[in-house]
Amino acid sequence: MSPDLRRARSIARFGGGLSVVLIALGLLAVGLGWNGAAGTPVLAAQFPYFISGAILGLSLIVVGSSLMIVKAHREDRALLERKLDELIDTVAGGGLRAGERAPEDLTGLVIAGSASYHAPGCRLVDGREDMQFLTADEAKARFLAPCRICQPEPSNITTF
Repeated sequence: MSPDLRRARSIARFGGGLSVVLIALGLLAVGLGWNGAAGTPVLAAQFPYFISGAILGLSLIVVGSSLMIVKAHREDRALLERKLDELIDTVAGGGLRAGERAPEDLTGLVIAGSASYHAPGCRLVDGREDMQFLTADEAKARFLAPCRICQPEPSNITTF
């Protein structure tokens, strides 16, 4: 793990903890303002408690909530960036796993499915990672039926 990533994670943890502390302090300030107002029987003397407790408490709650929202947004963005990097690596690698190679010449080959076989350009197998290339005769020997959509008969099979 790079030092920049470790620093970013520690800052994110600090921001998450700080947001909870600020919200708790805001609730405490509101509670103390309410308690001070409740201890004073004169209505005019209660307003300073309400105002100071509400302004300080609500501003601490808003700042803490904002920090929490920003932290969640950053975590989501980092997750999306990691997934995008994985997707770019997969697409750049051709979608094949390490050590696998697709046949260079697809003439006469079909792709085996679980119950049927497909032409290499069939939309039902497009993007699958576990493609197994066979000849049409091998697929029929495995009792696989031809796909009803692409109809991979030897005359219909083309290279891509």
